[in-house]
Amino acid sequence: MTTTEPTLTRSRELAAFGASITAESLPAQVVHHARRAFVDWTAAALAGSGEPAAAKLRGVVAAVGGDGPCTVVGTTLRTSPPFAALANAYASHLLDYDDVYNPSATTIHVGACVWPAVLAIGQARGLAGPALVAAYVAGFEVGARVACAAGPQHYESGWHVTGTAGHLAAAAAAANALGLSADQTTHALGCAATQAAGVREVYGSDTKAMHPGKAAMDGVLAALLAENGFTSTDTALEGERGLLRAITPRPYPELLTEGLGTHWHVLDNGHKLYPSASLTHPAIDAVLALEPVDPAEVAAIEVRMAGFAAAVTALAQPETGAAAKFSTAHCVAAALTRRHAGPAEFTDAVVADPVVTALRDKVTVVADEAVTKRGCLLRITLHDRTELRSAVEQNKGTPAAPLTDADLEDKLVTAGDAALGHQVTDRLVKECWALDRLPGLGEFAAYVTPVPAASRAD
Repeated sequence: MTTTEPTLTRSRELAAFGASITAESLPAQVVHHARRAFVDWTAAALAGSGEPAAAKLRGVVAAVGGDGPCTVVGTTLRTSPPFAALANAYASHLLDYDDVYNPSATTIHVGACVWPAVLAIGQARGLAGPALVAAYVAGFEVGARVACAAGPQHYESGWHVTGTAGHLAAAAAAANALGLSADQTTHALGCAATQAAGVREVYGSDTKAMHPGKAAMDGVLAALLAENGFTSTDTALEGERGLLRAITPRPYPELLTEGLGTHWHVLDNGHKLYPSASLTHPAIDAVLALEPVDPAEVAAIEVRMAGFAAAVTALAQPETGAAAKFSTAHCVAAALTRRHAGPAEFTDAVVADPVVTALRDKVTVVADEAVTKRGCLLRITLHDRTELRSAVEQNKGTPAAPLTDADLEDKLVTAGDAALGHQVTDRLVKECWALDRLPGLGEFAAYVTPVPAASRAD
């Protein structure tokens, strides 16, 4: 009796690729990008862990998640793998300070979906650094390809790509971390695809960060189910009633498998210098490139952006710090007034500042299809009719203008010093850069668990 090999569908081929990735098989440059991503994600998670919304979510996790082996970064809470993934993913996206994969056709925050899933399985199964690197890359590559295959109309129709494609990223990462076979990984991806969700209407509220939170949680659950024999279909992505056809009128299923093993999307990942929507960053760069300007002298401000970027960030007068992250007018006004664009510029107090509020009223955002999503043209007109101009082609943090390793380290030091103290942060930084050589996650978990300030040695 002969057996027939299963048809190599695109979903199955992508799953097999994710399952096959090992740290030893990866180019050195890809491994280093994994280290950079881990430093950056840890910074974002620590910074977000102190936010009130993160505490609200942790209250529910503590009540229903049960005890477990997994650390919730920036806290003393330990819980089960799915709930740890939820809490860590939520915190790391809460400030919009996490990574952003931002090619012309899509935008997705892969790290917030993938690292929490990797850490949850890593702690539960005692994984070492090489396995963590492989799982992260597997998740990133799968998630990026699903996002690209969904195309620009997916996001334009109201979906949040981080919530949809992020589910597949997390499931692929968790499946790789568990050492699942290609067949099991196919089932995990199918299970994740049917759970994929996230709509942009909730931007500016506590709910937005639930998108990567649920992606990470559901990805862990999907992989654990597949490990236990759970089944799905092998056309869950590209099938007639599969994910891509459900979420976009114009899918590009060929992008699911294009360049597998030769083109590494992780090399095109970006990292944020400012805790706001990535589409606002060119405008912030343009303001900060100018010499300081007295806000009282400003008569009008024109910001020319790509049409899509202008539409997504068109909110003129946000009412909260969370909403301000999606307001080009606020980003420009706050950066011009305060000469900085860090977490402090996106608080409710700064949003209500009369000087910032008045300056926001002077900002006009213009859609200009000659400008790319990573660029902007800024013109500030003063009352004496002087014009100040600034142009950005590629904002800082994009592949064409990447943050340096030192920039990413500074980001972690700033977040860590505030949450953990300087001496612990110094050790944490070294641990993160040594990701691929770690014998396990024990020391990392200890470093990201805070101790009372009175007990700190620093």
